[in-house]
Parts: sequence; structure tokens; C-alpha cells
Amino acid sequence: MNAQDLKNSILQLAVQGKLVEQRPEEGTAQELLKQIKAEKEKLIKEKKIKKEKPLPEITEEDIPFEIPKSWEWMRINDLVSKTIKRGKSPTYIDKSNVQVFAQKCNVKTGGINMELAQFLDEAKLTKYPEDEFLIDGDIVINSTGGGTMGRVGIFRESDRIGNMRIVPDSHVTVVRVIDGVNEKYLFYMLKYNQKVLEGAGEGSTNQKELKPITIMNLVIPLPPLEEQKRIVAKIEEILPYIDQYDKAYTKLETLNKKFPEDMKKSILQIAMQGKLVD
Repeated sequence: MNAQDLKNSILQLAVQGKLVEQRPEEGTAQELLKQIKAEKEKLIKEKKIKKEKPLPEITEEDIPFEIPKSWEWMRINDLVSKTIKRGKSPTYIDKSNVQVFAQKCNVKTGGINMELAQFLDEAKLTKYPEDEFLIDGDIVINSTGGGTMGRVGIFRESDRIGNMRIVPDSHVTVVRVIDGVNEKYLFYMLKYNQKVLEGAGEGSTNQKELKPITIMNLVIPLPPLEEQKRIVAKIEEILPYIDQYDKAYTKLETLNKKFPEDMKKSILQIAMQGKLVD
């Protein structure tokens, strides 16, 4: 089993509620959903988000496996504090105080690299409402093209260069969690579903797009908030060991590939020295 398979196994245990124990004193997702619903209504009243048409109810066909009784199946769109959408097509300039988050900033090896970003023409800032600027904990999903589409990252304040503000471009979808949902928990749930997202693009081969509605409709399991935090802590406790395993596994694979050729060379050398037979 390689490191990626091992990571997938850990995430599989996490989403099924088998990575950490359930604790009755932490309440239930059903209780949490009442809080989330109240927060949503508050945001709508304050006109921070728009009231949206309800998505289809979750059916038995949408549920891939059993989860603990204290959990609930939810659509991603029910767990966010702003509309799930892609950014705008930017107008670039050589230098400004605003960066544009592009797909390449969501790097393949994991993490965010804002050194790869270009700069927005600040004359166009009037096009951007305040909630479009990236904040700590925003989940970013590459949403076009066959190469990186579906890749999931999480933006942290430590990724910001100086005091620069950041907006996403039109190839990146932003998911911002609501109070009651741990952003890292949702990030790992989306990472678990990354292959699903990679395969959910619509359009021609070179112009595939991952539409926001597809992300909105994605179904994930939701535990109580404190359990979400414990799941995240356990995953992040295990990941460094998987990284160590990956280095050892890669080294072993390299040795295995080199062994037949090295053995052949050794045998030939012994033969040329007349030491192979009596």
C-alpha cells in the first residue's frame, strides 16, 4: 500500500465515524443543525447571504454508507456562510496591492503558494463585493480544465504575502463554512471526495468545468462540532507518520527497481574477473 492509499484509508475511517469514538456529552448533529439553521436565518436577515431555493432532499440513493446515529447527512450548501461560486475574470496589472488566486496557487504537493499569483488592476475593485476577498479558512477548489480540476486546498492567513488582499479568479470556487462547522473538517471531507469532484466536470475534454451547483449538491456526513475537531486532530496526528512511511516506501521502491540491473552488472563483473565458475 502506498502513502496515498494509506491517506485514503484514514479519510475513509474518518467519514464513516470510525476514526475517533463518539461521546454522548458532545451532543448530536441534529442539535447542531438547529444552530446552523438559526445562523443561516440571521445571515439572510442581515442580507449577508441570499435566501436560496432549497436543494433536493437527500434520499437513500444519495447515501453511500452508514454513519453513527449522532451524525447527519448534509449537502455542502447547507453548511456555508456565503454563496458557493467561482471568482471573476480578472484584469491583470504588473504590480498592485491585490493578488488574484489562480488554480496554480493551489499547488499539487499540498498547501497554497501565493508567490505564483498575479496582480489585479485595482481600478476594477468596484466589481468585487467584500465577501469575495479570501479570508482564513476559505476552502478553494480548482474548477476548470482536465489537469487540476477538483483539487482542494485551504487558504490560511499565513499564506498571505504582507497585507495584500486576494480575490479568486474565474477558475476557482470558494467554499466558506458557517459557524458550527470546522473548516478543516469540511476540507478533509472534500479531500475525501476529490476523485468525485475530478470526475464531475461537464463540457468537452479540454474545457471541462466543475460547476458550483455540483459542489453545492455534494453530500457529506456531519458529526457534532467537538467530534469534528477531534477527527481533524486525529488525522493531523497521523499524517506526519504517513509522510515518513512515504519516504521509506519511495526509497524501497527505488531499490527494488535498481536491484535487477545492479545484480546483472555484479554478475557480469564477477564473470569478467573469472570468478563466476571454478
